[in-house]
Amino acid sequence: MARLVTLGEILIQFNALNIGPLRHVTYFEKHVAGSEANYCVAFVKQGNECGIIARVGDDEFGYNIIEWLRGQGVDVSHIKIDKTAPTGIYFIQRHYPVPFKSYMIYYRKGSAGSKLSPEDVDEAYIKSADLVHSSGITLAISNTARDAVYKAFEFAKERSFDTNIRPVLWPKLEDAKKEILRLLNEYHPKFLITDTDDSAIIVGEADPDKAAKELSNYSEIIIMKLGAKGATLYYDGKKYYSSGYQVPVEDVVGAGDALGGTFLSLYFKGFELEKALDYAVVAATLNVMIRGDQENLPTTSDIEAFLKEMKKI
Repeated sequence: MARLVTLGEILIQFNALNIGPLRHVTYFEKHVAGSEANYCVAFVKQGNECGIIARVGDDEFGYNIIEWLRGQGVDVSHIKIDKTAPTGIYFIQRHYPVPFKSYMIYYRKGSAGSKLSPEDVDEAYIKSADLVHSSGITLAISNTARDAVYKAFEFAKERSFDTNIRPVLWPKLEDAKKEILRLLNEYHPKFLITDTDDSAIIVGEADPDKAAKELSNYSEIIIMKLGAKGATLYYDGKKYYSSGYQVPVEDVVGAGDALGGTFLSLYFKGFELEKALDYAVVAATLNVMIRGDQENLPTTSDIEAFLKEMKKI
């Protein structure tokens, strides 16, 4: 089996049970979340192995995270319990003020996850992986977390990066552009997962094809996430589009991670790139139908059952 190692903050998500502004929401549902953790679970669901390098607080939420991820089959041996800071949390407001969109309200400043540092990066652990993955979120949460990503990428056999720009986490968007371009220039990750909002910030192009042309200077395989429309794959001068599906939308947060983690895992299982993307789009589709980032992540057979029903296999 292939092995992925990710680095990033794992959080507790409180998802509103009803839609509308949070000032009027009384009940919330608790989930384990965080982009790199989502990638890990999606990767494991396709039959490969994943471990995560992270920090959580010495609190009930931190223990919840470790137990949940262990139960999903993720290697949690490199999650440190930090006794000096709490586990980060965030809230999700759904379908307001824009229908079919979700908004994240973070309470993560000074969290245990933000204290991720180069000392947490085990060289041997990184070298044991077939692929190392992180995101723009980890670059944003602290200087030490950013340095941890650089250290891990230095030792990695192959690298994957999801731009995942969260404007609220950056002092200004110019900083996001600068730091992400720096990483892309230094490490040229084999896999780059992004979207048109992020590409507009990084290379000044919101047009998927034009953006991919610019980004191909940094990465061999590019996935452009297109939301409900699906995703487009660019590699070796080729382009492949996989269309999305019309389904009831509960919460869109985490769909991109479902897509990226599923794609990477299926690639390492030997799937052709186009087929891996088709399956990954299904994973993202199933993800938006529920609250929570990980509970609806499908296995390969689940995806095939969906595609059979849609008469696509």
